[in-house]
Amino acid sequence: MLVAFTLICFSSSAQKYLGNRLEKLDSISTVEELDIVQLSESDDWQSLETEVPNLGLSDTEQWVRLVLDPSSENGKLIEVQNAGIDELEAYVICDGRLIASFERGVMNSYKHEDAIGTYPTIPIPLVECNRMVVLFSVKSSKPSLLPVRIAGPREVLEDSHARDVLFAAYFGVILVMLLYNLFLFFSVGDKSYLEYTLFIFAVGGTQFVLNGYGTYVNLEAWPWLNLRVTQFFGVFSGLTTIVFVQNFLRLNRYVPWLHKLLSFYFIVYLIAFGLAISGQLIWSYNLINFCAAAIFFFIPGAIITLRKGYKPAGYFLLAFTIFIIAVLVFVLKDTGVIPYNAWTFFALPLGSAIELVVLSLALASRINQLKKESALAREEQLRISQLNERMVREQNTKLEERVKARTSDLEEMNSTMRTTLEELQSTQQQLIQSEKLASIGQLTAGIAHELNNPINFVSSSAQSLRRDFEDMNEVVEALKALNPNDANLPQEVDKIKSHLAQMDIEFTQKEIDELLKGIQDGTQRTSEIVKGLRIFSRMDGDNFIQAHINELIESTLVVLRSNLKNTAEVACFLADDLPAVSCQPGRLNQVFMNIITNAAQSMEQLDRDRSENLVSIHTSQVESPGQSWIEVRIEDNGKGMPEEVKTQIFDPFYTTKAVGEGTGLGLSIVMGILSDHNAEIDVQSEVGKGSEFIIRFPL
Repeated sequence: MLVAFTLICFSSSAQKYLGNRLEKLDSISTVEELDIVQLSESDDWQSLETEVPNLGLSDTEQWVRLVLDPSSENGKLIEVQNAGIDELEAYVICDGRLIASFERGVMNSYKHEDAIGTYPTIPIPLVECNRMVVLFSVKSSKPSLLPVRIAGPREVLEDSHARDVLFAAYFGVILVMLLYNLFLFFSVGDKSYLEYTLFIFAVGGTQFVLNGYGTYVNLEAWPWLNLRVTQFFGVFSGLTTIVFVQNFLRLNRYVPWLHKLLSFYFIVYLIAFGLAISGQLIWSYNLINFCAAAIFFFIPGAIITLRKGYKPAGYFLLAFTIFIIAVLVFVLKDTGVIPYNAWTFFALPLGSAIELVVLSLALASRINQLKKESALAREEQLRISQLNERMVREQNTKLEERVKARTSDLEEMNSTMRTTLEELQSTQQQLIQSEKLASIGQLTAGIAHELNNPINFVSSSAQSLRRDFEDMNEVVEALKALNPNDANLPQEVDKIKSHLAQMDIEFTQKEIDELLKGIQDGTQRTSEIVKGLRIFSRMDGDNFIQAHINELIESTLVVLRSNLKNTAEVACFLADDLPAVSCQPGRLNQVFMNIITNAAQSMEQLDRDRSENLVSIHTSQVESPGQSWIEVRIEDNGKGMPEEVKTQIFDPFYTTKAVGEGTGLGLSIVMGILSDHNAEIDVQSEVGKGSEFIIRFPL
């Protein structure tokens, strides 16, 4: 590699570029607008006066003229040592006559039968000529540098071979570094090696196409890609560089502001990629150059990271310092600040090669750093583990002492809590029993009143009937005392008739019939009440038997009739032919009694007539796919409940009644009984409209 580089430098050092002989046409014309011969003789040509002129970037054609010396330059080659020009066309005019033209060539594809090497070459025809002129039409989305020289074919060929040897060595380094780091990635599994491998590929690929070696991969077969390949590699190189630098220097941890800044450049690179695809090549190139300035932020980032103890940043700092120097030399050469020669031309590939080698050392240092950090972490974990173990032993000793000290306290507290719990359970049972006794007391008073009415009626009817029977007995006794043989029989009969007339026997007979009917009605009413009581008060213990919901509701209403007669009207809508359910009838009667009583009591404080207070009871059988149940709806038109009250009504001891008017256990008992019957209860209520309790008994 060193020999080849020396050869190319020696050969190139003797080169003399013809920029001072080149002229540029200020007013741009195209071949269609002006004849080539006339164009070559135009008076608008201006001397460029630099050894290697830079025409800049332009979407339009730029015309350059070179006047040849026919006596000394015939048979030689004109070589334009820039393989990155997008489009180049050449015309040779001899004594006002076009004698040769070379078709438009695209970057990496400027080929004709006399072409040599990777640079565009134009052969100077061997003809007798007094004045020979060559016109160049140049169009490029990248800086159009024109390092033009005239040399013999042998010299051009030797220089081309030397340059190929140099770049072969360069690409060999690139390939070795790429394969080596790819191998390390598969061996170690560290993604930094994969990122570095992509970075190497991007750097090497950029140099590959910029130096005209795209012909070796047949890029000329895809003109659209060939024109954009430099921008594509520029974007790919920038993206891989950003990702590699962010992760290698751990910028997210050590230099967060630089990590965010590079993420911004990452987005700009993507925009440049989109512009390249859409054909805005100059804008894309300028954006890529703008993003390339991010490389200058790598130096302070590496210094900050190095100062924070991350040693691989030192290698990184050295590598990118060398590369930045190479970039500066390359840029200054393009701008004409420093001479254009082999050293300045090959500064960029040489700098990138040194950079890649040093970065490989940086990655190796990073592995050592990671191993060291891993070892330190394991040592720290071991130290922390030992410290934790010692602390655990000490804490266990202290805990054992505390446990012994607290065990006796806990046993004493447990004993106290058991006693307290037993007292609470006893108190709870007493409260529940009190609630039941209070209900029984209310029912007893109501039942006594219900039974007293028909019994009093029967008693008063019996007294009236006794008086009527006494009057009738007098008549019967008088009739029994008559003697058919008595001479005064007619007078005695007249006396009896007179007494009957005074008694109004017809009224007495009618009254007796009415009294007997009333007594019959009273005994029937008493029988119904007793029957309802017998159903309501069935004592089945914990046994479940088959019973009808309608009968249980009716018996509950019989018992509650006296309690409800001054409070609310009760309307029943009981469905016919409801099937029996397995239940504890006595406990379900308590459920219905508590809910109906609560519904009636919710309307007591409303200032309205009894007829306006309505409790509706509906029963029905509901069927759904795979399920069937009996539904009981108990609805009132009272004041309703707000949501915060509705959520607590089944809680023990919760009540909205005044102190001393309720225990708050009624609906809690209801919930417990329904839970034992696998029944569901739902409450719907709206303030100002009333409440509805919906009970569902599964069949």
